[in-house]
Parts: sequence; structure tokens; C-alpha cells
Amino acid sequence: INKNFGEVFSELFGGGKAELKLTDEENILECGIDIEAQPPGKKLQNMTLLSGGEKAFTAIALLFAILKINPAPFCVLDEIEAALDDVNVYRFAEYLKKFTQTTQEQWKQQILCME
Repeated sequence: INKNFGEVFSELFGGGKAELKLTDEENILECGIDIEAQPPGKKLQNMTLLSGGEKAFTAIALLFAILKINPAPFCVLDEIEAALDDVNVYRFAEYLKKFTQTTQEQWKQQILCME
């Protein structure tokens, strides 16, 4: 998920980097997860210090990082872009188009294997 998160974040933001870090690597089943994000042109910071739109876009990146590992047959994204400005809504729409093509191909292959 961490690898995908960094890739999706960078693609959605047009650069930058993001990483998930365990708060206690000795107790991975019960520890928390820190989200560190660095949008392009900004310094690395904890997610709580990002703007509302940056937080929303970071959360979207995390959702799609998880979906890349385990695609769902359908997903309702009701008002997921509500906190985004026009430029980021366009970036999100472009990413979503690309993502759906990949996901649909994966599901077609799984259905063919089941037949």
C-alpha cells in the first residue's frame, strides 16, 4: 500500500511524495499509521498541517492505493471531489479514467478465469 500510495500521490499532485509510517514497528497489529505528505513545492509535513483540499487529495490517493491492491467490482465515490479546486478536479477525473480502464481489464480477466 505504501508503494502504491507514493505513486498515486505523485501522479495526482503532479509531483511531490507521500509515505505511510507505522508508529510502533514492534507492535504492527495495534499501532497507528502516520501519513507524511509533501505536495510539489512544499516541505514535508504531517497530514494535519495540509490545507483542506490537500488533505482530501491525499485521502483520495490512499483510497486508490488500496484499490490498486484489491480492486472492487464497483465503488461509490459520492462527492469525493467536493473539497478540490477546479485544477485538482480535472486531475482527479483524468486519473479516474485511467484507473477504471485498468480495473475493468483486471475484472474481465478474473471473470474469464472463473468460466
